Amino acid sequence: MTTNTVTTTKETNDVNRSTTRRATAIGLGLGLGVLLAGAAPASAHVSPTPSEVPAGGFTAVGLTVGHGCEESPTTSVQIQVPETILNVTPAIVPGWDVEVATEPLDEPVEGSHGEQITERESMVTYTAQPGNELPDGFRQTYTIGFQAPDAEGEYLFFKTIQICAEGQTEWIEEYTGEGEEPEHPSPAVLVTAAQGGHGAEEPEDEETTETTEAPAEGADEEAAAGDTASSSDDDSSSSGLAVAGLIAGLGGLALGGIALSRSGKTAKS
Repeated sequence: MTTNTVTTTKETNDVNRSTTRRATAIGLGLGLGVLLAGAAPASAHVSPTPSEVPAGGFTAVGLTVGHGCEESPTTSVQIQVPETILNVTPAIVPGWDVEVATEPLDEPVEGSHGEQITERESMVTYTAQPGNELPDGFRQTYTIGFQAPDAEGEYLFFKTIQICAEGQTEWIEEYTGEGEEPEHPSPAVLVTAAQGGHGAEEPEDEETTETTEAPAEGADEEAAAGDTASSSDDDSSSSGLAVAGLIAGLGGLALGGIALSRSGKTAKS
């Protein structure tokens, strides 16, 4: 009777564990499905990272393409530079050629070194080399460095034209997150307040000199006293070691004499 009861209990535990595993697997599957469903709309856009940049700061924004045009691979990406940005530095993407186009300015502007700037870089075009097209369902990021304008609260729209082996998609509709989202929104980056370190004055040299060079009053005397104390300790230690060595040597001689004396008596016997 006892054996049957143990067997039945074991079978019941096995069934419970199997049921628990099955329920856990179903729960994980449903949770993953919800996450994927929630992420699906975002993957249908050209996403900027980061979505905010500090005013006047040097930064870089990556524009990520996550799918093709109706399952057709992407062969070229044209990124329009916002009008308030004069110069850009595109990052290299292995297997893709990059070209920067310019356009004349309506009026020249003065550069940071006093030079006259008469044109700006208006478009960055990435083109896949043969065999390096971006397949549908795969992601790739195209990064552009630039100096953000001093325009806190404004949006920078990096309007992007995605050209595929068959067809193209124009992500150029301006959208700031208010109201109904358009079908093909442009990647948008918000210009925020300048960060604390931007534009701060350099510390004066005198303060640095006082902090790093001025010694504390009496420091030399304390240092000398410390050296003297250290020397005394060293001398004491050396003397102690010498005395200990001498005592050990005498002890060794005494033991040797005793041993010799005993061996002589043994020989006479």
